[in-house]
Amino acid sequence: MSARIFLDTNILLYQFGEDGDKRAKAIDILDQAVKTDNYVISYQVIQEFSNVALNEKRKYFSVQELKSYLQDILIPLCKFYPSSDFYLEGLRIKNKYKYCFYDSLILAAAIRLGCSHIYSEDLHSDQKFEGLQIQNPFKTGSKKK
Repeated sequence: MSARIFLDTNILLYQFGEDGDKRAKAIDILDQAVKTDNYVISYQVIQEFSNVALNEKRKYFSVQELKSYLQDILIPLCKFYPSSDFYLEGLRIKNKYKYCFYDSLILAAAIRLGCSHIYSEDLHSDQKFEGLQIQNPFKTGSKKK
């Protein structure tokens, strides 16, 4: 079985961005995600993505287009939905490592899903976090091993 990789929200959003290099990389990652079972997201990524995608300034999607994208792409990738003790785990991570609460929830979800890596531009790249390798796939020279 291959390593499981958690995708943070920004990875998905860059496929619609204006930065050509990041857009190409994000499209490549998402292409791999839909072709394999190695990539996962959480409910939180769906919520954050949907919020930005429907933003009046960006307007990546209409409501109907987002509905289709959710059904075809994001919901199949979503492997984590919260339980009450999950929020307590997020608070533990926040308190111990000083991440913001939402980042702590992303990390907690990735750990609970047994991921070996998390792709994120927002977290501290190249750090190991409770067995989870944090990686910025847009950083020059950053490749999953």
